[in-house]
Amino acid sequence: MAGDTLTSEQRAIADHPGGHAKIIAVAGSGKTTALLHYVKNRLNAGIPAAQLLVLMYNRSAREDFDRRMGPLVDSHTPSVHTFHSVGYRLYQRMIASGHIPAASLSPLPQTTVQLQIWKAIEGCAPTHELEEIRERKQSEIEAAEFFIDYSKTLLSGEHSALRELKLGDEYGYFLQVFRNFEQWRRSQGAVTYADLIYDPVKLLHAKPELSPQYGGHYQDILVDEYQDINEIQHFLLRVLQGGNGNVIAIGDPDQTIYEWRGSKPAFLLELFDQDFPPSHIYQLSRTFRYGHQLSLAANHFIENNRDRADIFCVSADTERQTDIELVSSDKEGRWLVEHLRRCQKQGQSLADTAVLVRLWSIAAPLELALLANSIPYHSASRNTVLSRRELRPLFWSLNIASGRFSELPPKRRQQGLYEWLTAPHVRIPRKVLEPLCAALATRENGWGKQLLAQLPEGLSKPQTKRLRQRAELLIQIESWRGHAGELLRRHIGELELLSGIAEDAFTRQQGEERQQTILAFCQYLDTLKQPPTEALAHLQELQRQHREGERTAADAIQITTMHQAKGLEWDQVIIPTLTQHNMPYQSQRDFSTPASMESERRLMYVAMTRAKSRLFLLAPTEAAKLKDPDAAQPSLFIQEMQLPLSKLMTQCLRERPEHIHTDIPVSRQALRYLEACDYTPELTAPAAPVRKPALGEGLHHNKLGQGRVLKWEDQRIEVLFSDGKARRFDWDTLARYLV
Repeated sequence: MAGDTLTSEQRAIADHPGGHAKIIAVAGSGKTTALLHYVKNRLNAGIPAAQLLVLMYNRSAREDFDRRMGPLVDSHTPSVHTFHSVGYRLYQRMIASGHIPAASLSPLPQTTVQLQIWKAIEGCAPTHELEEIRERKQSEIEAAEFFIDYSKTLLSGEHSALRELKLGDEYGYFLQVFRNFEQWRRSQGAVTYADLIYDPVKLLHAKPELSPQYGGHYQDILVDEYQDINEIQHFLLRVLQGGNGNVIAIGDPDQTIYEWRGSKPAFLLELFDQDFPPSHIYQLSRTFRYGHQLSLAANHFIENNRDRADIFCVSADTERQTDIELVSSDKEGRWLVEHLRRCQKQGQSLADTAVLVRLWSIAAPLELALLANSIPYHSASRNTVLSRRELRPLFWSLNIASGRFSELPPKRRQQGLYEWLTAPHVRIPRKVLEPLCAALATRENGWGKQLLAQLPEGLSKPQTKRLRQRAELLIQIESWRGHAGELLRRHIGELELLSGIAEDAFTRQQGEERQQTILAFCQYLDTLKQPPTEALAHLQELQRQHREGERTAADAIQITTMHQAKGLEWDQVIIPTLTQHNMPYQSQRDFSTPASMESERRLMYVAMTRAKSRLFLLAPTEAAKLKDPDAAQPSLFIQEMQLPLSKLMTQCLRERPEHIHTDIPVSRQALRYLEACDYTPELTAPAAPVRKPALGEGLHHNKLGQGRVLKWEDQRIEVLFSDGKARRFDWDTLARYLV
């Protein structure tokens, strides 16, 4: 928002008279504007800038707040920090005071961290499992690194992390890995990024008598994106407040998507109220980002969650139009290319478009389509599809079949042979395979026959069988005369690569992502119908063009994950592959906090509310559903958005007829929305069924206000309302009064 024009909701926050406060803000509601004006008013009231602290979730948000605050404030500006930068300064003070050992506060490089974690794994893993763990080395390192970082979001540490992550007994040794890594880190006087908060907070938690020296110095502490904080950060805030001054939290529980970092809706919904009983609870319910259709769809969708605040989003800009289009397509790459071509013809910038994916594997066929059609894109992944680890053995097959492998130096051939032989793992120790690969690499051809001739002695029958199988496949590849796609399918089939990758992966999600990337890659090569030499040259040219395009193309679409899209916005947002399997993604034995339906719904809510003008939802066609009923079922989330009703209500708001006649069932949410827009037409329509709330779920009575379900007995329901009184109703009677 420009200038000093504030909505009534923003003005109430800017004029907050004092005391703790909680602000629930929907996406695009101008919360930064409200906070800036609150800071301005506090400074004008004579509060010294040094006694105001603003905490933002990341560096870019901090820099944006700092930049926007300058023109509003004539004199000194308050400190604007992230939690980690506050932790850094606290750590420095503790070292100076002698309360904590001296340490280098430049976080360790990830390569160093992973090296030490691997040393800890080798020293702590059960001896009988060590060889298998070595075979999945990188996955095990990444899992242990995640476990260590997650442990450092909890005051109770690694034991609680093991329980919360629901790890099996086979990962119990991670507890010792954590302790060994911590012992090494402290002996080196070193920190990771997480330790900038973890070390000071653990000390203050163990020695609460030190807290007064480090807290209680601010009259106001403003905390943005409160739904994203974790237990360690919440405790740090209590220390900083120190029983003095005001804490003002702003956030949206519906946008809590970092559970794997220890975030929970409860920190904003409940725990803030317990530790900082708010004198005021404010709302920013008007969004300036998108129009009525998206607001209606988003409201219908997110109201299916239980853990949320009582807030109802309404578009503030009556002129803004945000269209939602449900696209049925079985060839999403082709649709994307054609859509972007149309946008370019109409003079639209590609940079105004983002593709948001739940899993990176979903992006693979889209990336390949963009590469093949020379459409520039930026990927938030460190690697484009052609650079992903799971494709390396397939690229080695193409190199061998094309004859290019023989042109490589022996060291490179040795690396290639080892990667090719161990994907999926052959279950033979590295100390046996590496010398074998080194010997084979001295040759410029005939590697398969030589491998058969040099099968090591002392292997078990299964090990010998697997190595012989690879040798015979290698012989076939060296003399291959067919297409590249056929070659890779032979490779995949002979070695059972897809099932092997799933077994080698640490998580089901990781395994599925790699499988889907491989399948997309093979399908792309099938379309080329080229022999390995030409196919390899084509792929290398695509990589070269993409590298050049990334450096030079200012106008490129963005491909990123739903998680990474948080806090961003685009004119056009495209969400592909909305199937029942991919969204909500229900992983099993996944190394993360459980992906509940509610957390997946929050993630989808964040993704869809990134759009300003157009939102495209890509789902399977009816033909695909008939062909593969299990894999090609559209996401149930699409139905929850009530898109036909949202579109109808938007049209009525634009035309404002006195009477609405429709066969589409009209929900109470839709009626509430019309009323919020000062539009109450006569309505002839069937009523949408009211979903029965579950035990513990919140509801809103249009006369009695907010309540929570205490008990169900057949069709009788007992509800505890905010006035502290429990009341019993017949469900059919109560349903008529719910909004």
